[in-house]
Amino acid sequence: MFEYDVMLDEANLWLDEPPHRKRKLEAPPPPPPIIDYTLPTTFSDSDEEEIDPVEREKYRKQVVESGGFDVDFFPVYGSLDQSGSTPSTVLLSKLGLHSYNFDKGTNLQFRSVQKANEEFASFTMYYITVEAMDPFNASPLTFQTCVWDAATKSNETSRFITKVCRIKGTSKETSLWDHDAVDEFYKDDISWLQDDALTGSDMLQYYEVKESDMRDNNEWLQLYAELVMFSKWETDLSAYLPVKMKKIVVRTREDVESSKKLRSKNATFYMSFTACGGLQCRGIIRRTTDGRPQHMSFQVNCWIDN
Repeated sequence: MFEYDVMLDEANLWLDEPPHRKRKLEAPPPPPPIIDYTLPTTFSDSDEEEIDPVEREKYRKQVVESGGFDVDFFPVYGSLDQSGSTPSTVLLSKLGLHSYNFDKGTNLQFRSVQKANEEFASFTMYYITVEAMDPFNASPLTFQTCVWDAATKSNETSRFITKVCRIKGTSKETSLWDHDAVDEFYKDDISWLQDDALTGSDMLQYYEVKESDMRDNNEWLQLYAELVMFSKWETDLSAYLPVKMKKIVVRTREDVESSKKLRSKNATFYMSFTACGGLQCRGIIRRTTDGRPQHMSFQVNCWIDN
């Protein structure tokens, strides 16, 4: 049975410290059009007394059999709502595809959001069905990803965790995120790069990314830059893309040669870039894994320098 308390269980991982939610800030100048994607809430206490057991079972069966993805019946008492294609679901779809590609060594490309459901409990879980394409053979495919918009606690403005990333019809990978399995090295507060980082005692943990590496990995680095800006404004940022990368420094404790630090499963990225329109941005993304397939956590922070 689909467990509605899963999100509550995972949220307890943060209960040792009061979680912080993102503050809604004004859009960057000049602001792109802002669309209200808020869904109306029609639930009331009296609705519980009028629940049709046939409707309840129909809803429960769809949720259980699809894992939250293929649900087209939304009674007022359900925890799922339909959201469709929004700036959030589009960006998180790309993040799910990135996690899958990173783990599988593939290059699946985003085409569109087919449908998306949101589950509201302590935080928000997105169940997104995506039209994607494999450029290797130009074949379309249906991709599913579940991304958790989780609580924040380590000085980040956003934390997104990919929990399910799969081609539809393949085996389910729906295990909980294992916070305890994340290396303790990556659990401190995130802060901007220190001035002596590349020359200090820990210099071997750092790698200043070369322009050739930026070109070879441009697609997902552009995604990271978009994620950085989205963590601050939560709106459509297409008017500010693509960005021009100025400098990227990677820090990881993994014992790999410098040029491979960019592909480390656990790493912190310090990025400075110029968005279209001249906006000067700095951002941090800490990427960590818990050792389970396609599970990735992205802790994000953003600064504007002009």
